[in-house]
Amino acid sequence: MFYALVRMQDARPKVVDNLKQKNDELTRKLSRLRTEPAQLHTDFQQLVRVIHVLEVENQQLRGAADSDGVVRVLPTQHRPSTR
Repeated sequence: MFYALVRMQDARPKVVDNLKQKNDELTRKLSRLRTEPAQLHTDFQQLVRVIHVLEVENQQLRGAADSDGVVRVLPTQHRPSTR
């Protein structure tokens, strides 16, 4: 009887286990959410750089165009299909 009583005292209620599991899950989620803004900021900076490069290239193409302002399409080389 005494041994059974000691085991019952050492056992954690199921509610406590559920709360611990929920707390661990929320802690992991919070960690992911804290790192997300930094990644979004990095992605944003990369997109800004790409847009800037494209704007510069577009400006160079327009400047190199004939006086009529039409950009000529360069001929493309056809590559054999790799399928």
